[in-house]
Amino acid sequence: MFLVREDFKTFIKKYPIITIMVSICSILALLTTAAGGYTTENILKFGGYQYDLVQQGEFWRLLTYAFMHGNYTHFFMNMTFMIILGRPLESALGSVKFLFFYMVAALLTGIILHLVYSSNIVSSGSSGVGYGFLGIYLFIILFRKNMLLLDDRKFILTFIAIGLISSFIIPSSSLTGHLAGMVIGFMISPFLLNKTSTFKHSLNV
Repeated sequence: MFLVREDFKTFIKKYPIITIMVSICSILALLTTAAGGYTTENILKFGGYQYDLVQQGEFWRLLTYAFMHGNYTHFFMNMTFMIILGRPLESALGSVKFLFFYMVAALLTGIILHLVYSSNIVSSGSSGVGYGFLGIYLFIILFRKNMLLLDDRKFILTFIAIGLISSFIIPSSSLTGHLAGMVIGFMISPFLLNKTSTFKHSLNV
């Protein structure tokens, strides 16, 4: 289910929201590169989060931070996870619900970060949304496990374990952002999923 088997044209048609979000992040990465790379100045210039700037009225940063990244490794890892984890969810939820969740998860994670931290550390990245995806999958495993094949459930649980461990041991990771995203995904799942929600393409893998 998590393997990408579509060609580029089919991928865009089946997963328009994932395509748009990855494209926005990629454009920002290119703009950052053209501006001289991932400096603090450039991260903020292209939408990164900083407490004082939000306090001064730049509230859009509570959302735009989720499209900007801190370095190239951060960008490529998040885009890979976005594609792997997001495709099945966009297919199961439909593009409208998926877009709603994406924006809500990004915004609520940003708000939680702002409420928890008061330092001027610059923050950016779509990890909160990615962990939101994991929160939805965790809800499915606990309450709607028939939606997923056994191997897919094992894959997700392994992914969650690795993600949480790395959040604790990697100094630059935002543990608060990751946990917030996962909790948000888990809590909002009952409102996103219905009796007809299914991973239709999982049988083709």
